[in-house]
Amino acid sequence: MKRRLAAILAADVVGYSRLVRTNEERTLLKLRELRENVVEPSVAKHEGRVVKWMGDGVLTEFASAVDAVSCAYDIQKSIHSRNGEAPGDHEITFRVGINIGDVVVEGDDIHGDGVNVASRLETPSDPGGICISASVHEQIKHRLDVPFQDAGAQQVKNIVEPIRIWKWTNSANDDANTKKSTSDSGLISTPSLPEIPSIAVLPFDNMSGDAEQEYFADGMTEDLITDLSKLSGLLVIGRNSSFVYKGKAVDLRRVGKELGVHYVLEGSIRKAGDRVRMNAQLIETANGSHVWANRRDGTLEDVFDLQDEITREIVDALSIQLREGEENRLGSQYTENTEARDWFLKGRLRYREPGPQANAEAQLIFTKALEADPNFAYAMAVRSYLKFHAWFFKWNSHHNAFDEALAEAERAAKIDPNLAAAHAFLGWMHMWGDGFERALSEHETALSLDPNSSDGHLWQASSLIYAGTPELAIAPMDRAMRLEPHTPPIYLLNYGHLMLQLDRYEEAIEYLQAAIRNAPQFPMNYIFLSAAKTAQGKLKEAEEAGSRLLELIPVATVSTLNSQLPYAKEEHRLKIVAGLKAAGLPD
Repeated sequence: MKRRLAAILAADVVGYSRLVRTNEERTLLKLRELRENVVEPSVAKHEGRVVKWMGDGVLTEFASAVDAVSCAYDIQKSIHSRNGEAPGDHEITFRVGINIGDVVVEGDDIHGDGVNVASRLETPSDPGGICISASVHEQIKHRLDVPFQDAGAQQVKNIVEPIRIWKWTNSANDDANTKKSTSDSGLISTPSLPEIPSIAVLPFDNMSGDAEQEYFADGMTEDLITDLSKLSGLLVIGRNSSFVYKGKAVDLRRVGKELGVHYVLEGSIRKAGDRVRMNAQLIETANGSHVWANRRDGTLEDVFDLQDEITREIVDALSIQLREGEENRLGSQYTENTEARDWFLKGRLRYREPGPQANAEAQLIFTKALEADPNFAYAMAVRSYLKFHAWFFKWNSHHNAFDEALAEAERAAKIDPNLAAAHAFLGWMHMWGDGFERALSEHETALSLDPNSSDGHLWQASSLIYAGTPELAIAPMDRAMRLEPHTPPIYLLNYGHLMLQLDRYEEAIEYLQAAIRNAPQFPMNYIFLSAAKTAQGKLKEAEEAGSRLLELIPVATVSTLNSQLPYAKEEHRLKIVAGLKAAGLPD
Protein backbone atom coordinates (compact mmCIF):
# COMPACT_ATOMS: atom_id res chain seq x y z
CA MET A 1 0.00 0.00 0.00
CA LYS A 2 1.13 3.53 -0.76
CA ARG A 3 0.84 5.84 2.21
CA ARG A 4 1.47 9.51 2.84
CA LEU A 5 0.82 12.14 5.47
CA ALA A 6 -1.83 14.66 4.46
CA ALA A 7 -4.12 17.36 5.79
CA ILE A 8 -7.68 16.25 5.07
CA LEU A 9 -10.61 18.64 4.69
CA ALA A 10 -14.08 17.08 4.70
CA ALA A 11 -17.23 19.17 4.27
CA ASP A 12 -20.92 18.45 3.99
CA VAL A 13 -24.11 20.46 3.51
CA VAL A 14 -26.16 21.15 6.65
CA GLY A 15 -29.71 19.73 6.30
CA TYR A 16 -29.11 18.44 2.78
CA SER A 17 -32.03 15.97 2.80
CA ARG A 18 -34.44 18.69 3.90
CA LEU A 19 -33.20 21.07 1.21
CA VAL A 20 -33.58 18.45 -1.52
CA ARG A 21 -37.01 17.46 -0.27
CA THR A 22 -38.13 21.10 -0.27
CA ASN A 23 -36.77 22.06 -3.68
CA GLU A 24 -34.48 19.52 -5.34
CA GLU A 25 -33.71 21.46 -8.50
CA ARG A 26 -32.91 24.73 -6.71
CA THR A 27 -30.66 22.93 -4.19
CA LEU A 28 -28.68 21.06 -6.86
CA LEU A 29 -28.18 24.22 -8.90
CA LYS A 30 -26.95 26.23 -5.90
CA LEU A 31 -24.63 23.43 -4.84
CA ARG A 32 -23.16 23.27 -8.35
CA GLU A 33 -22.68 27.03 -8.33
CA LEU A 34 -20.82 26.89 -5.00
CA ARG A 35 -18.76 23.96 -6.23
CA GLU A 36 -17.65 25.72 -9.40
CA ASN A 37 -17.32 29.29 -8.10
CA VAL A 38 -16.26 28.88 -4.47
CA VAL A 39 -15.02 25.47 -3.35
CA GLU A 40 -12.91 24.26 -6.27
CA PRO A 41 -11.25 27.66 -6.96
CA SER A 42 -10.38 28.01 -3.27
CA VAL A 43 -8.92 24.49 -3.12
CA ALA A 44 -6.79 25.26 -6.18
CA LYS A 45 -5.72 28.62 -4.73
CA HIS A 46 -4.40 26.89 -1.62
CA GLU A 47 -2.65 24.14 -3.61
CA GLY A 48 -5.03 21.39 -2.56
CA ARG A 49 -6.76 18.61 -4.47
CA VAL A 50 -10.43 17.69 -4.60
CA VAL A 51 -10.43 13.93 -4.04
CA LYS A 52 -14.15 13.45 -4.69
CA TRP A 53 -17.62 14.90 -4.39
CA MET A 54 -20.15 12.70 -2.59
CA GLY A 55 -23.64 14.08 -3.16
CA ASP A 56 -23.85 16.55 -0.27
CA GLY A 57 -20.16 16.58 0.61
CA VAL A 58 -16.60 16.93 -0.60
CA LEU A 59 -13.28 15.37 0.41
CA THR A 60 -10.04 17.26 -0.27
CA GLU A 61 -6.40 16.90 0.67
CA PHE A 62 -3.56 19.36 1.20
CA ALA A 63 0.16 19.16 1.81
CA SER A 64 -0.10 21.36 4.91
CA ALA A 65 -2.57 22.10 7.70
CA VAL A 66 -2.11 25.84 7.13
CA ASP A 67 -3.30 25.48 3.52
CA ALA A 68 -6.27 23.31 4.53
CA VAL A 69 -7.49 25.69 7.25
CA SER A 70 -6.91 28.77 5.07
CA CYS A 71 -8.97 27.16 2.33
CA ALA A 72 -11.81 26.24 4.72
CA TYR A 73 -11.82 29.76 6.15
CA ASP A 74 -12.04 31.33 2.68
CA ILE A 75 -14.85 28.97 1.67
CA GLN A 76 -16.93 29.62 4.78
CA LYS A 77 -16.47 33.41 4.64
CA SER A 78 -17.39 33.45 0.95
CA ILE A 79 -20.54 31.37 1.49
CA HIS A 80 -21.50 33.48 4.49
CA SER A 81 -21.14 36.63 2.37
CA ARG A 82 -23.34 35.12 -0.36
CA ASN A 83 -26.02 34.01 2.11
CA GLY A 84 -26.14 37.34 3.97
CA GLU A 85 -26.46 38.07 7.67
CA ALA A 86 -29.56 35.89 8.20
CA PRO A 87 -29.49 32.98 5.73
CA GLY A 88 -32.91 31.71 4.78
CA ASP A 89 -34.17 28.15 5.11
CA HIS A 90 -33.20 27.45 1.50
CA GLU A 91 -29.58 28.64 1.66
CA ILE A 92 -26.72 26.14 1.55
CA THR A 93 -24.38 26.08 4.54
CA PHE A 94 -21.35 23.80 5.02
CA ARG A 95 -19.85 22.18 8.07
CA VAL A 96 -16.11 21.48 7.82
CA GLY A 97 -13.83 19.02 9.60
CA ILE A 98 -10.03 19.02 9.20
CA ASN A 99 -7.47 16.49 10.39
CA ILE A 100 -3.82 15.59 9.77
CA GLY A 101 -3.12 11.91 9.43
CA ASP A 102 -1.69 8.99 7.57
CA VAL A 103 -3.72 8.11 4.47
CA VAL A 104 -3.75 5.12 2.17
CA VAL A 105 -3.60 6.09 -1.51
CA GLU A 106 -5.59 4.02 -4.01
CA GLY A 107 -5.52 5.61 -7.44
CA ASP A 108 -7.04 9.06 -7.06
CA ASP A 109 -8.83 8.10 -3.86
CA ILE A 110 -7.58 8.13 -0.26
CA HIS A 111 -8.65 6.08 2.79
CA GLY A 112 -7.62 5.44 6.36
CA ASP A 113 -7.95 6.88 9.86
CA GLY A 114 -6.78 10.31 8.74
CA VAL A 115 -9.79 10.54 6.45
CA ASN A 116 -12.21 8.97 8.93
CA VAL A 117 -11.38 11.46 11.69
CA ALA A 118 -11.75 14.45 9.34
CA SER A 119 -15.19 13.16 8.26
CA ARG A 120 -16.29 12.68 11.86
CA LEU A 121 -15.20 16.19 12.79
CA GLU A 122 -17.89 17.59 10.50
CA THR A 123 -20.58 16.63 13.03
CA PRO A 124 -19.39 18.77 16.00
CA SER A 125 -18.70 21.68 13.64
CA ASP A 126 -21.22 24.51 13.82
CA PRO A 127 -23.13 25.34 10.62
CA GLY A 128 -20.89 27.66 8.65
CA GLY A 129 -18.01 26.79 10.98
CA ILE A 130 -14.81 24.73 11.08
CA CYS A 131 -13.78 21.97 13.48
CA ILE A 132 -10.13 20.86 13.61
CA SER A 133 -8.21 18.22 15.51
CA ALA A 134 -5.56 19.11 18.09
CA SER A 135 -2.81 18.05 15.66
CA VAL A 136 -4.06 20.59 13.12
CA HIS A 137 -4.32 23.31 15.77
CA GLU A 138 -0.73 22.67 16.83
CA GLN A 139 0.39 23.36 13.25
CA ILE A 140 -1.60 26.56 12.68
CA LYS A 141 -1.82 28.30 16.06
CA HIS A 142 1.18 30.61 15.47
CA ARG A 143 0.66 30.99 11.74
CA LEU A 144 -2.98 31.91 11.10
CA ASP A 145 -5.08 34.75 12.47
CA VAL A 146 -8.20 32.58 12.79
CA PRO A 147 -9.68 32.53 16.34
CA PHE A 148 -10.29 28.86 17.17
CA GLN A 149 -11.63 27.98 20.63
CA ASP A 150 -10.76 24.84 22.57
CA ALA A 151 -13.86 22.59 22.73
CA GLY A 152 -12.12 19.90 24.77
CA ALA A 153 -11.92 16.15 24.20
CA GLN A 154 -15.03 14.72 22.57
CA GLN A 155 -16.11 11.23 21.59
CA VAL A 156 -16.97 10.96 17.91
CA LYS A 157 -18.73 8.17 16.07
CA ASN A 158 -16.70 5.03 15.25
CA ILE A 159 -13.47 6.49 16.68
CA VAL A 160 -12.30 4.62 19.80
CA GLU A 161 -10.34 7.35 21.59
CA PRO A 162 -11.82 10.80 22.37
CA ILE A 163 -10.46 13.56 20.13
CA ARG A 164 -9.52 16.98 21.42
CA ILE A 165 -11.08 19.48 19.04
CA TRP A 166 -10.92 23.20 18.33
CA LYS A 167 -13.79 25.15 16.77
CA TRP A 168 -14.23 28.33 14.78
CA THR A 169 -17.73 29.73 14.31
CA ASN A 170 -18.42 32.01 11.39
CA SER A 171 -19.47 35.58 12.00
CA ALA A 172 -20.22 38.48 9.69
CA ASN A 173 -16.94 40.18 10.47
CA ASP A 174 -14.34 38.84 12.89
CA ASP A 175 -12.56 42.17 13.11
CA ALA A 176 -15.82 44.02 13.84
CA ASN A 177 -16.67 41.51 16.56
CA THR A 178 -13.24 41.86 18.08
CA LYS A 179 -13.60 45.64 18.11
CA LYS A 180 -17.07 45.38 19.61
CA SER A 181 -15.94 43.08 22.40
CA THR A 182 -13.03 45.36 23.25
CA SER A 183 -14.73 48.69 22.51
CA ASP A 184 -14.76 49.73 26.15
CA SER A 185 -11.12 48.83 26.65
CA GLY A 186 -10.39 50.77 23.46
CA LEU A 187 -10.88 54.09 25.23
CA ILE A 188 -7.10 54.17 25.24
CA SER A 189 -5.15 53.87 22.00
CA THR A 190 -3.60 50.60 20.85
CA PRO A 191 -0.28 50.34 22.70
CA SER A 192 2.97 50.66 20.81
CA LEU A 193 6.01 48.50 21.49
CA PRO A 194 8.16 49.88 24.30
CA GLU A 195 11.89 50.39 24.00
CA ILE A 196 12.59 47.77 26.67
CA PRO A 197 11.70 44.06 26.29
CA SER A 198 8.01 43.37 26.90
CA ILE A 199 6.11 40.17 27.60
CA ALA A 200 2.66 38.72 28.17
CA VAL A 201 2.26 35.44 30.05
CA LEU A 202 -0.77 33.67 28.60
CA PRO A 203 -2.79 31.29 30.81
CA PHE A 204 -1.09 27.91 30.88
CA ASP A 205 -3.18 25.01 29.60
CA ASN A 206 -4.41 22.55 32.19
CA MET A 207 -3.32 19.16 30.85
CA SER A 208 -4.25 17.23 33.98
CA GLY A 209 -7.42 15.79 32.48
CA ASP A 210 -9.31 17.17 35.46
CA ALA A 211 -11.22 20.44 35.16
CA GLU A 212 -11.00 20.91 38.93
CA GLN A 213 -7.23 21.39 38.55
CA GLU A 214 -7.82 24.54 36.48
CA TYR A 215 -7.10 26.68 39.54
CA PHE A 216 -3.63 25.13 39.79
CA ALA A 217 -2.69 26.01 36.19
CA ASP A 218 -4.11 29.52 36.60
CA GLY A 219 -2.24 29.97 39.87
CA MET A 220 1.06 28.97 38.32
CA THR A 221 0.44 31.46 35.51
CA GLU A 222 -0.26 34.27 37.98
CA ASP A 223 2.90 33.42 39.92
CA LEU A 224 5.00 33.70 36.77
CA ILE A 225 3.40 37.08 35.98
CA THR A 226 4.12 38.26 39.53
CA ASP A 227 7.73 37.05 39.42
CA LEU A 228 8.51 38.70 36.09
CA SER A 229 6.73 41.94 37.00
CA LYS A 230 9.33 42.59 39.71
CA LEU A 231 11.89 43.41 37.02
CA SER A 232 12.25 47.08 36.13
CA GLY A 233 13.97 46.25 32.83
CA LEU A 234 10.95 44.38 31.51
CA LEU A 235 7.39 45.49 30.74
CA VAL A 236 4.96 42.78 31.88
CA ILE A 237 1.27 42.79 30.93
CA GLY A 238 -1.08 42.41 33.88
CA ARG A 239 -3.08 39.36 34.78
CA ASN A 240 -6.44 40.81 33.72
CA SER A 241 -5.36 41.35 30.12
CA SER A 242 -3.41 38.10 29.80
CA PHE A 243 -6.38 36.05 30.99
CA VAL A 244 -8.60 37.55 28.27
CA TYR A 245 -7.05 34.87 26.04
CA LYS A 246 -7.77 31.95 28.35
CA GLY A 247 -9.27 28.99 26.50
CA LYS A 248 -8.97 30.69 23.12
CA ALA A 249 -6.98 29.81 20.05
CA VAL A 250 -5.03 32.96 19.33
CA ASP A 251 -2.65 34.24 16.72
CA LEU A 252 0.35 35.43 18.70
CA ARG A 253 1.01 38.17 16.17
CA ARG A 254 -2.40 39.59 16.97
CA VAL A 255 -1.75 39.23 20.70
CA GLY A 256 1.50 41.13 20.24
CA LYS A 257 -0.32 43.99 18.52
CA GLU A 258 -3.24 44.10 20.98
CA LEU A 259 -1.00 44.11 24.03
CA GLY A 260 2.00 45.92 22.57
CA VAL A 261 4.56 43.25 23.51
CA HIS A 262 7.64 41.76 21.88
CA TYR A 263 7.24 38.31 23.43
CA VAL A 264 4.62 35.88 24.68
CA LEU A 265 5.19 33.09 27.18
CA GLU A 266 2.81 30.15 26.85
CA GLY A 267 2.80 26.61 28.10
CA SER A 268 0.98 23.82 29.85
CA ILE A 269 0.86 22.19 33.27
CA ARG A 270 0.08 18.59 34.10
CA LYS A 271 -0.58 17.70 37.74
CA ALA A 272 -1.06 14.05 38.64
CA GLY A 273 -1.01 13.21 42.32
CA ASP A 274 2.04 14.95 43.72
CA ARG A 275 3.82 15.05 40.36
CA VAL A 276 3.96 18.22 38.26
CA ARG A 277 5.16 18.76 34.69
CA MET A 278 5.55 22.26 33.25
CA ASN A 279 6.12 22.97 29.58
CA ALA A 280 6.90 26.57 28.60
CA GLN A 281 7.98 28.36 25.47
CA LEU A 282 8.92 31.96 24.79
CA ILE A 283 7.84 33.21 21.38
CA GLU A 284 8.62 36.41 19.51
CA THR A 285 5.30 37.93 18.42
CA ALA A 286 6.63 39.66 15.29
CA ASN A 287 7.41 36.43 13.47
CA GLY A 288 6.28 33.55 15.70
CA SER A 289 9.84 32.29 16.19
CA HIS A 290 10.75 30.37 19.35
CA VAL A 291 13.27 32.17 21.51
CA TRP A 292 13.39 29.60 24.30
CA ALA A 293 11.55 26.46 25.36
CA ASN A 294 11.93 23.99 28.18
CA ARG A 295 10.20 21.32 30.22
CA ARG A 296 10.39 20.84 33.95
CA ASP A 297 9.32 17.82 36.02
CA GLY A 298 9.05 17.64 39.79
CA THR A 299 6.81 17.23 42.79
CA LEU A 300 4.41 19.65 44.45
CA GLU A 301 7.15 20.42 46.95
CA ASP A 302 9.43 21.40 44.06
CA VAL A 303 6.90 23.66 42.34
CA PHE A 304 8.48 26.89 43.57
CA ASP A 305 11.86 25.79 42.27
CA LEU A 306 10.31 24.91 38.91
CA GLN A 307 8.80 28.40 38.62
CA ASP A 308 12.01 30.08 39.71
CA GLU A 309 14.04 28.16 37.12
CA ILE A 310 11.67 29.19 34.33
CA THR A 311 11.74 32.82 35.47
CA ARG A 312 15.52 32.95 35.56
CA GLU A 313 15.88 31.26 32.18
CA ILE A 314 13.52 33.82 30.64
CA VAL A 315 15.60 36.62 32.18
CA ASP A 316 18.70 35.08 30.60
CA ALA A 317 17.00 34.51 27.22
CA LEU A 318 15.96 38.17 27.05
CA SER A 319 19.31 39.45 28.37
CA ILE A 320 17.58 41.56 31.03
CA GLN A 321 19.88 43.56 33.26
CA LEU A 322 18.84 43.18 36.89
CA ARG A 323 19.04 46.22 39.13
CA GLU A 324 20.27 46.17 42.70
CA GLY A 325 18.03 44.03 44.88
CA GLU A 326 16.05 42.47 42.01
CA GLU A 327 18.10 39.28 42.01
CA ASN A 328 17.18 38.62 45.64
CA ARG A 329 13.49 39.38 45.05
CA LEU A 330 13.12 36.93 42.17
CA GLY A 331 11.16 33.84 43.06
CA SER A 332 7.77 33.10 44.54
CA GLN A 333 8.33 30.91 47.56
CA TYR A 334 5.77 32.64 49.74
CA THR A 335 5.23 29.53 51.84
CA GLU A 336 6.84 26.11 52.13
CA ASN A 337 3.52 24.56 53.10
CA THR A 338 1.95 22.91 50.03
CA GLU A 339 -1.50 22.74 51.64
CA ALA A 340 -1.44 26.47 52.43
CA ARG A 341 -0.36 27.28 48.89
CA ASP A 342 -3.10 25.10 47.43
CA TRP A 343 -5.74 26.99 49.44
CA PHE A 344 -4.13 30.27 48.39
CA LEU A 345 -4.39 29.41 44.68
CA LYS A 346 -8.06 28.53 45.10
CA GLY A 347 -8.77 31.73 47.02
CA ARG A 348 -6.97 33.97 44.59
CA LEU A 349 -9.43 32.97 41.89
CA ARG A 350 -12.34 34.11 44.07
CA TYR A 351 -11.13 37.29 45.71
CA ARG A 352 -11.62 39.45 42.62
CA GLU A 353 -15.28 38.51 42.32
CA PRO A 354 -17.71 41.24 43.45
CA GLY A 355 -20.42 40.97 46.07
CA PRO A 356 -20.72 40.03 49.76
CA GLN A 357 -21.08 36.28 49.20
CA ALA A 358 -17.94 35.96 47.07
CA ASN A 359 -16.09 38.14 49.59
CA ALA A 360 -17.10 35.95 52.52
CA GLU A 361 -16.27 32.73 50.69
CA ALA A 362 -12.86 34.04 49.62
CA GLN A 363 -12.10 35.07 53.22
CA LEU A 364 -12.86 31.52 54.39
CA ILE A 365 -10.51 30.03 51.78
CA PHE A 366 -7.64 32.34 52.78
CA THR A 367 -8.35 31.54 56.42
CA LYS A 368 -7.76 27.85 55.62
CA ALA A 369 -4.46 28.82 54.00
CA LEU A 370 -3.46 30.69 57.15
CA GLU A 371 -4.51 27.81 59.36
CA ALA A 372 -2.05 25.65 57.43
CA ASP A 373 0.66 28.35 57.64
CA PRO A 374 -0.04 31.21 60.10
CA ASN A 375 2.93 33.21 58.72
CA PHE A 376 1.85 33.06 55.07
CA ALA A 377 2.19 36.81 54.44
CA TYR A 378 0.65 36.86 50.94
CA ALA A 379 -2.50 35.06 52.09
CA MET A 380 -2.71 37.40 55.06
CA ALA A 381 -2.36 40.49 52.86
CA VAL A 382 -5.11 39.41 50.46
CA ARG A 383 -7.43 38.51 53.34
CA SER A 384 -6.85 41.96 54.82
CA TYR A 385 -7.93 43.51 51.53
CA LEU A 386 -11.09 41.40 51.54
CA LYS A 387 -11.83 42.51 55.09
CA PHE A 388 -11.37 46.13 54.07
CA HIS A 389 -13.89 45.72 51.25
CA ALA A 390 -16.37 44.09 53.62
CA TRP A 391 -16.00 47.10 55.93
CA PHE A 392 -16.21 49.69 53.15
CA PHE A 393 -19.40 48.28 51.62
CA LYS A 394 -21.01 47.61 55.03
CA TRP A 395 -20.96 43.84 54.56
CA ASN A 396 -19.30 43.61 57.98
CA SER A 397 -21.00 45.77 60.60
CA HIS A 398 -18.51 45.04 63.38
CA HIS A 399 -17.18 48.33 64.77
CA ASN A 400 -13.55 47.09 64.65
CA ALA A 401 -13.76 45.81 61.06
CA PHE A 402 -11.52 48.49 59.56
CA ASP A 403 -8.94 48.32 62.35
CA GLU A 404 -8.77 44.55 61.98
CA ALA A 405 -8.18 44.80 58.21
CA LEU A 406 -5.49 47.45 58.63
CA ALA A 407 -3.70 45.55 61.40
CA GLU A 408 -3.62 42.41 59.30
CA ALA A 409 -2.11 44.25 56.33
CA GLU A 410 0.52 45.78 58.65
CA ARG A 411 1.42 42.32 59.97
CA ALA A 412 1.74 40.88 56.45
CA ALA A 413 4.16 43.64 55.47
CA LYS A 414 6.16 43.06 58.65
CA ILE A 415 6.42 39.30 58.03
CA ASP A 416 7.56 39.85 54.42
CA PRO A 417 8.86 43.41 53.85
CA ASN A 418 9.50 42.57 50.16
CA LEU A 419 5.85 41.67 49.50
CA ALA A 420 4.66 44.42 47.17
CA ALA A 421 0.99 43.46 47.50
CA ALA A 422 1.05 44.04 51.27
CA HIS A 423 2.43 47.57 50.84
CA ALA A 424 -0.05 48.33 48.06
CA PHE A 425 -2.98 47.24 50.24
CA LEU A 426 -1.55 49.23 53.13
CA GLY A 427 -1.26 52.34 51.00
CA TRP A 428 -4.89 52.06 49.96
CA MET A 429 -6.17 51.42 53.49
CA HIS A 430 -4.18 54.26 55.02
CA MET A 431 -6.25 56.70 53.00
CA TRP A 432 -8.82 55.93 55.71
CA GLY A 433 -6.22 55.38 58.40
CA ASP A 434 -3.14 57.50 59.10
CA GLY A 435 -3.70 59.75 56.11
CA PHE A 436 -2.23 60.67 52.78
CA GLU A 437 1.44 60.87 53.67
CA ARG A 438 1.62 57.28 54.95
CA ALA A 439 -0.61 56.07 52.10
CA LEU A 440 1.53 57.56 49.36
CA SER A 441 4.71 56.35 51.02
CA GLU A 442 3.42 52.76 51.04
CA HIS A 443 2.48 53.05 47.36
CA GLU A 444 6.00 54.18 46.52
CA THR A 445 7.40 51.18 48.40
CA ALA A 446 5.04 48.79 46.62
CA LEU A 447 6.00 50.06 43.16
CA SER A 448 9.71 49.99 43.94
CA LEU A 449 9.27 46.27 44.71
CA ASP A 450 6.97 45.55 41.77
CA PRO A 451 7.28 48.26 39.06
CA ASN A 452 4.95 46.35 36.71
CA SER A 453 2.07 46.02 39.17
CA SER A 454 -0.91 47.40 37.27
CA ASP A 455 -3.01 47.34 40.44
CA GLY A 456 -0.22 49.10 42.33
CA HIS A 457 -0.26 51.98 39.84
CA LEU A 458 -4.07 52.01 39.96
CA TRP A 459 -4.17 52.35 43.76
CA GLN A 460 -1.46 54.99 43.74
CA ALA A 461 -3.48 57.02 41.23
CA SER A 462 -6.65 56.64 43.28
CA SER A 463 -4.86 57.76 46.45
CA LEU A 464 -3.48 60.82 44.65
CA ILE A 465 -7.02 61.76 43.57
CA TYR A 466 -8.31 61.55 47.14
CA ALA A 467 -5.22 63.40 48.37
CA GLY A 468 -6.36 66.41 46.33
CA THR A 469 -3.79 66.13 43.53
CA PRO A 470 -5.68 64.52 40.61
CA GLU A 471 -3.27 66.07 38.12
CA LEU A 472 -0.50 63.89 39.63
CA ALA A 473 -2.69 60.81 39.19
CA ILE A 474 -2.65 60.98 35.40
CA ALA A 475 0.80 59.38 35.00
CA PRO A 476 0.23 56.33 37.25
CA MET A 477 -3.27 55.87 35.85
CA ASP A 478 -1.95 55.88 32.29
CA ARG A 479 0.75 53.42 33.36
CA ALA A 480 -1.84 51.12 34.90
CA MET A 481 -3.86 51.13 31.69
CA ARG A 482 -0.73 50.50 29.59
CA LEU A 483 -0.09 47.39 31.64
CA GLU A 484 -3.74 46.33 31.15
CA PRO A 485 -4.60 47.07 27.48
CA HIS A 486 -7.81 45.04 27.89
CA THR A 487 -8.92 47.53 30.50
CA PRO A 488 -10.75 46.03 33.53
CA PRO A 489 -13.92 47.79 34.75
CA ILE A 490 -12.27 49.07 37.93
CA TYR A 491 -9.68 50.87 35.79
CA LEU A 492 -12.42 52.49 33.71
CA LEU A 493 -14.11 53.55 36.95
CA ASN A 494 -10.94 55.03 38.35
CA TYR A 495 -10.20 56.92 35.13
CA GLY A 496 -13.75 58.26 35.22
CA HIS A 497 -13.18 59.42 38.81
CA LEU A 498 -9.95 61.11 37.73
CA MET A 499 -11.67 62.94 34.87
CA LEU A 500 -14.49 63.97 37.23
CA GLN A 501 -12.12 65.65 39.68
CA LEU A 502 -10.27 67.32 36.79
CA ASP A 503 -13.63 68.83 35.70
CA ARG A 504 -13.49 66.93 32.40
CA TYR A 505 -17.08 65.74 32.66
CA GLU A 506 -17.69 64.40 29.16
CA GLU A 507 -14.66 62.14 29.43
CA ALA A 508 -15.67 61.14 32.94
CA ILE A 509 -19.11 60.05 31.74
CA GLU A 510 -17.63 58.14 28.83
CA TYR A 511 -15.38 56.08 31.10
CA LEU A 512 -18.01 55.60 33.81
CA GLN A 513 -20.62 54.38 31.34
CA ALA A 514 -18.06 51.95 29.94
CA ALA A 515 -17.40 50.73 33.50
CA ILE A 516 -21.14 50.25 34.03
CA ARG A 517 -21.46 48.21 30.84
CA ASN A 518 -18.77 45.87 32.12
CA ALA A 519 -19.60 45.85 35.84
CA PRO A 520 -23.17 47.09 36.42
CA GLN A 521 -23.18 45.72 39.97
CA PHE A 522 -20.41 48.02 41.27
CA PRO A 523 -21.93 50.88 43.33
CA MET A 524 -19.07 53.39 42.92
CA ASN A 525 -19.88 53.66 39.21
CA TYR A 526 -23.20 55.33 40.02
CA ILE A 527 -21.81 57.56 42.79
CA PHE A 528 -19.30 59.18 40.41
CA LEU A 529 -21.73 59.17 37.46
CA SER A 530 -24.37 61.05 39.43
CA ALA A 531 -21.74 63.67 40.35
CA ALA A 532 -20.65 64.10 36.71
CA LYS A 533 -24.25 64.36 35.48
CA THR A 534 -25.10 66.89 38.20
CA ALA A 535 -22.08 69.01 37.32
CA GLN A 536 -23.43 69.13 33.76
CA GLY A 537 -26.92 70.05 34.95
CA LYS A 538 -28.40 66.75 33.76
CA LEU A 539 -30.40 66.17 36.92
CA LYS A 540 -32.82 63.59 35.52
CA GLU A 541 -29.91 61.39 34.44
CA ALA A 542 -28.30 61.89 37.86
CA GLU A 543 -31.53 60.70 39.44
CA GLU A 544 -31.50 57.60 37.24
CA ALA A 545 -27.99 56.80 38.49
CA GLY A 546 -29.23 57.26 42.05
CA SER A 547 -32.07 54.80 41.53
CA ARG A 548 -29.63 52.14 40.40
CA LEU A 549 -27.34 52.90 43.35
CA LEU A 550 -30.20 52.40 45.81
CA GLU A 551 -31.02 49.08 44.21
CA LEU A 552 -27.49 47.94 45.00
CA ILE A 553 -27.26 49.58 48.46
CA PRO A 554 -30.82 50.14 49.76
CA VAL A 555 -29.53 51.67 53.03
CA ALA A 556 -27.28 54.20 51.28
CA THR A 557 -27.60 57.82 52.40
CA VAL A 558 -25.74 60.99 51.52
CA SER A 559 -24.12 61.16 54.94
CA THR A 560 -22.96 57.52 55.09
CA LEU A 561 -21.43 57.56 51.63
CA ASN A 562 -19.88 60.98 52.24
CA SER A 563 -18.20 59.67 55.38
CA GLN A 564 -16.68 56.79 53.42
CA LEU A 565 -14.82 58.97 50.91
CA PRO A 566 -11.52 60.36 52.28
CA TYR A 567 -11.17 63.55 50.21
CA ALA A 568 -8.49 66.00 51.30
CA LYS A 569 -10.12 68.89 49.46
CA GLU A 570 -13.61 70.01 50.34
CA GLU A 571 -14.35 71.07 46.76
CA HIS A 572 -13.89 67.47 45.61
CA ARG A 573 -16.12 66.17 48.40
CA LEU A 574 -18.87 68.72 47.70
CA LYS A 575 -18.97 67.61 44.07
CA ILE A 576 -19.87 64.08 45.20
CA VAL A 577 -22.37 65.29 47.80
CA ALA A 578 -24.15 67.44 45.23
CA GLY A 579 -24.42 64.43 42.94
CA LEU A 580 -25.82 62.18 45.67
CA LYS A 581 -28.45 64.76 46.62
CA ALA A 582 -29.46 65.29 43.00
CA ALA A 583 -29.62 61.51 42.62
CA GLY A 584 -32.37 61.46 45.24
CA LEU A 585 -30.56 59.77 48.10
CA PRO A 586 -31.87 60.61 51.59
CA ASP A 587 -29.69 62.78 53.78
